[in-house]
Amino acid sequence: MNNSRIDFLREAAPYIHKHRGKIFVIAFAGEVIECEKFSQLIKDIAILSALGTQIVLVHGARPQVDRSLNAMNHEIQVVDDMRVTDAVTLQTAKEVIGALRVEIENQLSHALSMPPVVNESLGVLSGNFITAQPLGIFNGTDYQHTGTVRKINANLIKQLTSAGSIVLLSSLGFSPSGEAFNLRYEDVASFAAKSLHADKLIFLHADAATPTLDVDLQQLDNFIDANPEQKSLLNHIKAAMNDGVERVHLVSAETKDGLLLEIYTRDGIGTMFNASQYENIRQAQTEDVSGIIDVIEPLEAKGALIKRSREQLELEIDKFSVIERDGKIIACAALYLIPDTNTGELACLAVHPDYKGGERGDRLLKRISQEAMNRKLSQLLVLTTQSIDWFKERGFKPGEVEDLPEHKKALYNFQRKSKILLKDLLIKA
Repeated sequence: MNNSRIDFLREAAPYIHKHRGKIFVIAFAGEVIECEKFSQLIKDIAILSALGTQIVLVHGARPQVDRSLNAMNHEIQVVDDMRVTDAVTLQTAKEVIGALRVEIENQLSHALSMPPVVNESLGVLSGNFITAQPLGIFNGTDYQHTGTVRKINANLIKQLTSAGSIVLLSSLGFSPSGEAFNLRYEDVASFAAKSLHADKLIFLHADAATPTLDVDLQQLDNFIDANPEQKSLLNHIKAAMNDGVERVHLVSAETKDGLLLEIYTRDGIGTMFNASQYENIRQAQTEDVSGIIDVIEPLEAKGALIKRSREQLELEIDKFSVIERDGKIIACAALYLIPDTNTGELACLAVHPDYKGGERGDRLLKRISQEAMNRKLSQLLVLTTQSIDWFKERGFKPGEVEDLPEHKKALYNFQRKSKILLKDLLIKA
């Protein structure tokens, strides 16, 4: 086994444990079913299930239904990005969706019975889990047999997934009176994720690439504006987050191993939308010492930071703030009070090399500055050898050894020749 595989296993191990028993709703459009990598995707979904994740699948069928309607020379009606489902279209959708469901069940059942995945549960199950209602008439358009989800049988689905089965939901629903309705698979997926209190909602799409980004709810409108070709799906993602789904992932089905990389690596391979704080800044705790060491050791080796022992860090941990990303410390900074002065020293500002973007240094500087002002300090001091311009761009001014408080002046290392930078803080009366 080569080192890259070992590194992946080490990174994946905590996520395998973390996701065991959690419910994931995985949704894919009809275009994904026709992707070259779909059979491998099915195998990866089987692996997720074998590792203990509870899986609910939702599939679409738009291109397949359109193709069947075109073959019949039947008009396809779409108004405001919503299909008008007349009687012929509904019958066609039933036939097409039924055939797709059988094909997906067949592939999944095969994947679940093959080594290294052997699932001894009931396997993959589908059925009438969805109660639907008519969409109705909007702006003069009667959408006929197009419907919306009214409810899903969440209790039954949870019983089945907790027993190890994969539940497959199609984009068809039925009213209590027995009427059938054509549904959007995105609506089914979002409603299912909300009703099941799913830990993740994952949309797989057939585009060649998806940016590896984290987008919070406040940034989502700008992201939608920047990606108009995916506006419809992104609006569904926004609606799901507003309805209480905390994490939604968008992953390309064309990316090799994309689903597993998104789920079992820290940074993923797709775009993650989060309604809760995925990366937070906080006061450091004793258990963070190892994480801080991982961040600062490369900079200590380069001479950018003074070396600190584990014992020293443990004694001074109350002075540190950290940025934590999904359980991993990726940045830190400390505020040291200089006795008998109104000056604080900003020290050990460091960001892990893999996370240099994202303005994390600025976030830590802002936090340390605020903490200093809360302590009624009027000045921040920095001693640095390699980040001089960065601090100058943020309002720090060059100083001399003579400008140092007496306590720091006595400790100044003339061999190291650190640059002295100072910044005045505005203290509110």
